[in-house]
Amino acid sequence: MMKRRAYRAWRVGGVVAVGGLALASVSGCGSSSGSRDADGVGLEAAAIGSGEDAGPSESFFVVERNPGTGGRVPWFSPLSTATREVPEQVVALEGFQAIGVAVTSGARLFLSAPRWHGRHGSSVIELFPGTNRPPAPYPDRGWNSWGPGERPEESFVCVQALHSDGPGRLWVLDPGAPSFQGPIRGAAKLVRFDTATDRVAANFLLDDRIAPPGSYLNDVRIDRERGFAYISDSGLGAIVAVDLTTGAAQRFLEDHPSTKAEPGTRLVIGGEPWVDESGLSPAVHCDGIALSPDGAFLYYQALTARTLYRVPTGPMRRALRDLGEDAPAPPLDAFVEDLGRTFATDAMIMDDNGVLYFTALERDAITARRPSGALTMVTADERLVWPDSLAIHNDELYVTTARIHEVGLNNPAGPQAEGPFRLLRVGLIGPEG
Repeated sequence: MMKRRAYRAWRVGGVVAVGGLALASVSGCGSSSGSRDADGVGLEAAAIGSGEDAGPSESFFVVERNPGTGGRVPWFSPLSTATREVPEQVVALEGFQAIGVAVTSGARLFLSAPRWHGRHGSSVIELFPGTNRPPAPYPDRGWNSWGPGERPEESFVCVQALHSDGPGRLWVLDPGAPSFQGPIRGAAKLVRFDTATDRVAANFLLDDRIAPPGSYLNDVRIDRERGFAYISDSGLGAIVAVDLTTGAAQRFLEDHPSTKAEPGTRLVIGGEPWVDESGLSPAVHCDGIALSPDGAFLYYQALTARTLYRVPTGPMRRALRDLGEDAPAPPLDAFVEDLGRTFATDAMIMDDNGVLYFTALERDAITARRPSGALTMVTADERLVWPDSLAIHNDELYVTTARIHEVGLNNPAGPQAEGPFRLLRVGLIGPEG
């Protein structure tokens, strides 16, 4: 068994700009001509949105009880709209299917795109809002130039998620599974960059015990105080915990129904059923995850499902610290809490006040669960086409729009969609309604 070592570091150099790649405008900066990157994939950015209020989606009006905690919150129809804002557009991209997003405390802004299609260009880019500087591959072109047959340990194979947990710290999660095939041996990894130097500070290589065939490591949250990472596996359904001090890792709840897609689920996204040849929606398992502010609880939900769960992180931490990664993972069934019905979601994040934000795929919306268990709408907008990943910075919530139901997989011409892939942002809400 390959042992993972913490804090393997390499000098990766500074940021290198993408030749010939340009923005039309970002966050109100001046215009320049659109262009294509060195791989021939168009990447054009539009200015901040017009500010028109697209209005709440009609599908947001519901006829069932607010799930809340135990379903005991009063009826609602629609969800509260008192605090609803029109999301502000940060950037719109053509040809770059923005999935992951991270904003550092120093306001550096990063996006990632997985290798799901042909003509894949950069996996991670940095944006420079308010300037005419074009997006650049991060940390350099070398990390973004992997090709089949090449060693995958020190390059991005299929980046799925980004996360920033503190000053100058950027985490990149690479499931190593292009087009959901694999993972390729040695490709699954969690990499931490020091953005002060743009160098690798740690590279946790995840072997086939942690990223087995059929897995797809999807999202990551970091408990910086205790030194642990938590990762969702949407391919097989599980939660992975990584001890960032020792590099030990373990899979948990991989046989529990809470991490699995709910049988018989049929999602309607963009007004059309998102189904495969069976007539049901593809089974996407444990996907969005969020860590409570004190690091005591991990919230999670399968994408092809409408039930929210949480589990205390203490048993996972103790298992890794006391038993080690070679011991069988202890059962956590007795610790899992069913928090009630929610909405089909692809991402979630919790703010410092304990408000849980999650995307609502079927409603072109972002919703929130307050500490009381009450659900409320944060924003609904026709531009929120498959709202995907979330990040928080300066009391604002950032969200990418991935348009996955339009794009599908393995398009040899690249991820073409009926419109751009956007990064939007909206203000946070208070913990009490």
